[in-house]
Amino acid sequence: MRLLESPDYQLLGYFWGKRQQHKCSWLQYADDALIIANSLSAAQGLVRLFEAWCEWAKMDIRLDKCLCFGATMRDGKFIQISPNINLKDKGMIPAVPLGGHFKYLGKIFDFPALNSEPKKEFESKLVKILAKISSLQVRSQTKLKIFSTYVPAQFNFELKIYKLTDAFLSGVIDRLCTRYIREWLEFPPSSCVTEWASSPTEYCGLGIPTFAQRAARMSLTRRHLLQVSKNSSIRDLWEDTKGPNVRVDSLLDNRDLNKASAILRESQAKESTDHFLGLQTQGIMAKTVVEAVLPRNIQLWKHAMDSLPQHIFNFARKAMQSQLPTLHNLKLWNRSPTGFCPRCGWEQTNKHVLSNCSFPDALARYTDRHNRILELIAKWIVPQLKSNYALYCDLSVPGARPVCDLFNGFRPDLAIVSPTKIVIGELTVCHETNLIKSRDYKLQKYANLDAAKSSEFSRHSVLVNTIEISTLGFVVAEPNFFKHGEIPVFDSLLMKELSRSAVTASKSIYDNR
Repeated sequence: MRLLESPDYQLLGYFWGKRQQHKCSWLQYADDALIIANSLSAAQGLVRLFEAWCEWAKMDIRLDKCLCFGATMRDGKFIQISPNINLKDKGMIPAVPLGGHFKYLGKIFDFPALNSEPKKEFESKLVKILAKISSLQVRSQTKLKIFSTYVPAQFNFELKIYKLTDAFLSGVIDRLCTRYIREWLEFPPSSCVTEWASSPTEYCGLGIPTFAQRAARMSLTRRHLLQVSKNSSIRDLWEDTKGPNVRVDSLLDNRDLNKASAILRESQAKESTDHFLGLQTQGIMAKTVVEAVLPRNIQLWKHAMDSLPQHIFNFARKAMQSQLPTLHNLKLWNRSPTGFCPRCGWEQTNKHVLSNCSFPDALARYTDRHNRILELIAKWIVPQLKSNYALYCDLSVPGARPVCDLFNGFRPDLAIVSPTKIVIGELTVCHETNLIKSRDYKLQKYANLDAAKSSEFSRHSVLVNTIEISTLGFVVAEPNFFKHGEIPVFDSLLMKELSRSAVTASKSIYDNR
């Protein structure tokens, strides 16, 4: 086989590189041999050499596992041909049919080199997997988990070896995934799913990268491996293919792979997030939540939602994008002649149903939701208090005293009383878009609370803090409430319970709209 290294045999193959400095006529992988020749006679000669080597090594050539593929130039352009190459005493090597394809080491090759067949197989395989997931009798949260962890692993090989276009990945594959996610979550056709699903969880998204984003990350890794290869020929291949890969290679300029990958991920997340949060209707709630709620609390909210029954999880996710089928939306979707609330006459938007309807029954449900949450907080605070501290509450809760004993004309929700101060915790259950406004309103409302103290507490200082819990369960608590009240901050178990309680009550309010 050392003959193959001689100049005469290398000339039988092909040349590559900017200076045509590399020559190749033979590739060997284990017991597979790939012969590349620049003419039929050269190919036949190399086959004869391979036969001689196999005879010497006492190996048999399986004709049924052989094939040949060829192209030639006619009238100034290349066309596919059927080469006539034979094995001595065994007959002709089967040729790839015109317009056909073949697979070598798992990769599909065809004459147009447009990856048409791999695209068909990719799409067909994905459809089968997504259909299987849809048929499972599990919650939508579980389907999303399977989709985000299992499905990408089934396509890592294809994304690594094929350079699939963004048009195919975004326009076909990601659109197909979006259709199934929309079906699992019962989202209407107008919902923004792709950018929302690929937005990080701290921005109220699902944190599931699109296939286009995954392909870009793999392309970056592939280019890095070519760039730092110990093989000089591979490094030359990286240098010669810079042109079509300028964008990816620019990330690797003076950076290691970890830094380049981090920059790419950040840019992808920003692109998805900017689109999602920039939506006037579907992104406004998430935008306000991101501004008002700590990232840790958003993560806890996600975990709480994931633990809920499917119908409540789907409700919360749709409500976060104002995509609930209220009369306002139904009118926009040409499914209702009116968009007004039949109970109070105002426009029946998502916000109206969950927190703004003035109908007495709705107001009673809002109050009940508020009191359920207040009771959870009060019961949690009581055992956290220091021995000489007391909790005053606007509800009857074991271990708490009536808050009306503290002030004349005011009844804040919570108050932790020490020997020298009264620390107020005013709870508001508000719509997500009102998280900041509600806090400012309550601070203004109780700005002069110090002047309303009862005589028994006239020497106590008053410190007003707010606690906001949104209609879908996002928790915002002023840190000074815990600091001045000398209690620990809400633990994760309470935070999740508050979220579940709020969203479950809001689902009931929506169902009884």
